[in-house]
Amino acid sequence: MKKLVFALVGVLLMTANGFSQDKYGDTPEQQQTCKENLSLYREYRDQKLYDDALPFWRVAFQTCPKSSKTLYIDGAKFYGDILDEIYEDSTKIDVRNAYIDTLMMVYDKRIENFGEEGKVLGYKGADLFQYDRSRSSEANAILKRSMELQGNDTDAKVASKYYQSLYEMYKMDEATKSDLLVEYMPVLEILDYNILNTEDEKQRSRFEKAKGNLDAFFIKIAECDDIYRILGERIAESPNDIELNKKALAVMNKRDCSDNELYLQVAERVYADEPTQVAAYSIGIQKLKVKEYADALKYFEEAVELCGDCAYSSQIHLRAGQAATILGRVSTAKSHANSILAKEPKNGEAYILIGDAIVGSAASCGDKLGSGAVYWVATDYYNKAKSVDSSVADKANQKIAGYKKYFPDKQAIFFNNLEIGGKYTVSCLGETTTIRSSD
Repeated sequence: MKKLVFALVGVLLMTANGFSQDKYGDTPEQQQTCKENLSLYREYRDQKLYDDALPFWRVAFQTCPKSSKTLYIDGAKFYGDILDEIYEDSTKIDVRNAYIDTLMMVYDKRIENFGEEGKVLGYKGADLFQYDRSRSSEANAILKRSMELQGNDTDAKVASKYYQSLYEMYKMDEATKSDLLVEYMPVLEILDYNILNTEDEKQRSRFEKAKGNLDAFFIKIAECDDIYRILGERIAESPNDIELNKKALAVMNKRDCSDNELYLQVAERVYADEPTQVAAYSIGIQKLKVKEYADALKYFEEAVELCGDCAYSSQIHLRAGQAATILGRVSTAKSHANSILAKEPKNGEAYILIGDAIVGSAASCGDKLGSGAVYWVATDYYNKAKSVDSSVADKANQKIAGYKKYFPDKQAIFFNNLEIGGKYTVSCLGETTTIRSSD
């Protein structure tokens, strides 16, 4: 009885505060019914008595659908909680389907009365996929429309469920491997954008988790031979579809599938349409493979400029630095490595790049110890690489073991009045290192 009295007091307060009448119904009777039921369902909701709240919510939903956006948020929660309990129960499929249809109607009515179509379609599609995998195709279409409307504002869950629903369609022969390959990159771009630009750590973590889920599905279906064959056939059907070519190129780069003429063909077509960082990078990769290092560096550096601070900038800088190292341009290689480290201080590949560039300078950078001291400095960077990034430890250790033989021996160190373990400055590099011997 106390609850009811409290709720009716709430109704009187709403009326006294002069709420807009058209929100609550067309007649005084409808307005009174609306306000009473809004107050009653909210009272039960606040006490987490959702079963008790639902009958009053239904009356409010039917009587005054324009009264409040919260009405729809609460309704989605009520029906979502019910579905969480029964949607896997095979004996309640008919009941489940009825509740799903009601939940879908709640979302549709929310859009009708309060807009935010892209955002709400994301909720709708994700819930439909969650509660009925047999309707994956329908859910996928809803999620696709949500992503089209939201762009980079797409929620992590929506992007993830979009690709998962496409994969589910593939399992049911309602989508092809080609669809999965082509749609991978647009989803990845949204996730990468938000990982790079989201300041809230909790939200960024959601996008990182979604990216991990996306890659897990992609890896299941993406092999280079499949990519060449499937995307090659698709491009042959629409060779001038630039958007398709862009997606195909991005997929091949993601899986490092560049050992096929399709790769260069697509890269050049995309570059001719618009010199993007992806196209310039891709042509640079091909130039690197055929040992046209100066051209490779040119395209990589163009890609760096076009990229700016994009999600792939470190990868581009790394390739540019590798080409510069082969050309003996030590300062250029180190500059690209430092650009990576400014963004990713624990990137082991960047430290290995510096070490490789220094090794490349050994012939022209000798002093009284010959080029031996140069290898000390290079080894310092290899050690740094594995200390900050365990994923490059094997590579770094191989380089350290390989270049140790070029260190000065104990006799050379002694005759130059030096001591093992002491400090030594390599003037041509402007760096101080630790004295070590090869024997």
